[in-house]
Amino acid sequence: MQLTVERLFERLRTQPLAPVYFLYGDEPLQLLECADALRTRAFETGVEERRVFDAETGIDWQALADEGNAMSLFASRRLFEIRLGERKPDKAGAEILEHLAARGMADDIVVVSAGKPDASMKKAKWFTALESHAVCVASRDLRGAALPEWLGRRAARFGKRIAPSAAELIAERVEGNMLAAAQEVEKLCLLVDADLIAEDDVLGAVRDSARYDVFQLADAVVGGDLARALRIIRGLREEGTEPLLLNWALGRELRQLAAISHVVARGTPVDAALEQYRVWSNRRGMMKRLLARLTTDDLMQLLAYANFIDTVVKGARSGEPWDEIEILTMKMGGARGVDGLMRAL
Repeated sequence: MQLTVERLFERLRTQPLAPVYFLYGDEPLQLLECADALRTRAFETGVEERRVFDAETGIDWQALADEGNAMSLFASRRLFEIRLGERKPDKAGAEILEHLAARGMADDIVVVSAGKPDASMKKAKWFTALESHAVCVASRDLRGAALPEWLGRRAARFGKRIAPSAAELIAERVEGNMLAAAQEVEKLCLLVDADLIAEDDVLGAVRDSARYDVFQLADAVVGGDLARALRIIRGLREEGTEPLLLNWALGRELRQLAAISHVVARGTPVDAALEQYRVWSNRRGMMKRLLARLTTDDLMQLLAYANFIDTVVKGARSGEPWDEIEILTMKMGGARGVDGLMRAL
């Protein structure tokens, strides 16, 4: 039986424990939390003994088999945790795992955990036996919209809600690292008094420890104050701010500007468009000046460059992200001679 992580948690709340569980995959936080949940549930239901066999320190497979066949010292159910990690069982171990998958250990609970399986492991008899007979959970890195949705469920554990834009910002900052994302949400749940964690709360957690912040950068760029914008970029770099955060701030401005420019080009008065996109009154003057200077095509080209910088920051393309952010900033601010510095996309 194949379950998602969330379905496993639901099953543990509503159904008796199964004889054998198989946890595997490449995302360690989910594996750890599934094992913790199984352990907690086992102790809640009367399990009093726990035996751990870890491949990192070496598994005596015969000792495991002997323990499984022996009566518990306290005549109670036991929990056997078999941690393979990235290692594959030897021949004896594979045979014992096949036997456990099919028959379990009498009234005891068995939890087998492993890392990400390669092609040969997936074809191994012990692996297919566990997949066929055990309750299986495969942990995987969450991509796209799945990670922000997971962060929302994470915040709900602490009685909080998280705005979609805030969850997306956290997901961008941690670059898919679920452990870092979980820690960020837990920290915000402690820091934010309101029921809803907003985008400003996420940025504020960064801003509180920084002399400069990305809001100041966005205002300086949109206002055409290039000297100040470059000072802010270099100050943020010295303070150890992640370049992904700066690029996100510039990209957000460009997405809004491109959307406004598009509706203005279709006949909507610029003041009405600014109202439609909820631009703050103190920013409307500088936004109008920038929209008068840059066409929709210009803004889309700049947005494409921000997307390119995102791949550089994440290591998918070669380059120095801080240099590219300065080039994008100068181009947005109207500096001359920047086109020759921009890399072809």
